Amino acid sequence: MAAAYLRVQNLTKSYGSKAALRGISLTAHSGEVLAVLGKNGAGKTSFIHSVLGMHSYQASRMELFGQNYTNQQRPLSTRQRLGVMMQVGALSANLTVAEQLDLFCSYYTNGASVTELITQFELQEIAPQRFGRLSGGQRQQVLLALSVAGHPDLLFLDEPTVGMDVEVRHRLWQHIQNYRAKGCAIVLTTHYIEEAERLADRVAILREGQLIASGSVAEVVGDETSLENAYLKLMQEKQHA
Repeated sequence: MAAAYLRVQNLTKSYGSKAALRGISLTAHSGEVLAVLGKNGAGKTSFIHSVLGMHSYQASRMELFGQNYTNQQRPLSTRQRLGVMMQVGALSANLTVAEQLDLFCSYYTNGASVTELITQFELQEIAPQRFGRLSGGQRQQVLLALSVAGHPDLLFLDEPTVGMDVEVRHRLWQHIQNYRAKGCAIVLTTHYIEEAERLADRVAILREGQLIASGSVAEVVGDETSLENAYLKLMQEKQHA
């Protein structure tokens, strides 16, 4: 059986009096893609931030690579095994693509080389350009390359294909499939249900901080004709419950 790189039980997160997550329990295994779906504000990003220790939370278990964490601190040995697709605003607009890659590769003991990432993600043409001058789709490509600079075992991709055209999106899907084949566990949030249906081994659906469905794609689809139809039905059922 594949190793559980992430195991979360009864995760709760509140911002003041507002509950962002309400008793979430999820697991991500080596060599699988877990797609986390839900509307804006459903708790998808709060889930990722909690796992990464970026804010306080409560949980009966927060396990990364077999180690349970009872606070926000994540040791360097754990952080070296994580990859996160950052938001655009977190990067300097004045650095070139090659400079961004070089900086991120330097953070990891056994990180990728700049040449490796440029070749893998076909960034040759934009490598000399400043990040701030790139199109939205090009920026997303660079952000994905940065997220795997450390050859991660557990990778978090938060809305990775926003702003990409169809051709580039399909190339990114292939990169995700390649990393899964290498044994990487991938947690993917997306608004594109087709993307989740195509890539995911398992799906979790959040609504207002609650987990309303989880399982394999086939299990969540059930008697519906597609994941999109199942998603819409679940949302409508919970809304009128």
